[in-house]
Amino acid sequence: MKISYFGDTRSHTHAAALALLRDGGVCACAEKGYDTVFETLRAVASGAADWGVVPMENSLEGTVSVSVDALSEHKLYIVREIVLPVRQSLIVREGVQLKDVRTVYSHPQALAQCRHSLLKLLPHAAAQQVPYTSAALGMLDGHSAAIAREAGDGQAVLIQDLADSPDNCTRFVAAAAKPNDAGNKVSLLFATRNEAGALVRALAEIASRGWNMTKIESRPSGKRMGQYVFYVDFLFDGSDASLRSFTEALGKYTEEWQFLGKYDPYGYGEKGK
Repeated sequence: MKISYFGDTRSHTHAAALALLRDGGVCACAEKGYDTVFETLRAVASGAADWGVVPMENSLEGTVSVSVDALSEHKLYIVREIVLPVRQSLIVREGVQLKDVRTVYSHPQALAQCRHSLLKLLPHAAAQQVPYTSAALGMLDGHSAAIAREAGDGQAVLIQDLADSPDNCTRFVAAAAKPNDAGNKVSLLFATRNEAGALVRALAEIASRGWNMTKIESRPSGKRMGQYVFYVDFLFDGSDASLRSFTEALGKYTEEWQFLGKYDPYGYGEKGK
């Protein structure tokens, strides 16, 4: 199996990819990291990888919008998910002290997850964004720090658990070119017709079947101002017939919809730690 993942071998996503593989009983694979989510998933769409692993949602900062957009653009399907604790550490070159730090490097999501801690500890330090958290490790000098999962050679963790909440966690997904046959969680995108009550009627198709909608979020369609698509996750009874019936009904109230995958839900903090 060939795996693409976002970041490098010290990234949170690489750790999630290894956990997903262990959980799936996959012992051997070829891995390759990419600097962006789009490149990670494009590798799957092009056939260069069987799975692409990307972050999908953080407990503090919400949906990773670029992952939703890339899944949609590349016409891929979520086949597995995992929720893992995300420990953000403040990392410096060995010998550097907190008082020396003038710049903090990290991914925008990590900087946001540690916003209040940084304001308290380093109120005058400038925040600089990098493509992924562990890329910040290569930026370090005598006056900077990185927010990342683990330190590299010649580096030290100055502060552990820097995130504003001790319960900081991220949902990661594996995407593939073909959907799963099994699973009782569904992700999809849809755009409703421009008429009163269209969204309510679309969502009623989920509620009327007794299914549990676990997430809904609107995204700009990218086509025109004021037009949105809705990203929805829900748990259903697992029947292919009931899912077909639902999607047929959904077509009555939507301009378009896109199936993003059927897969097994993953409980918070269960496996793969």
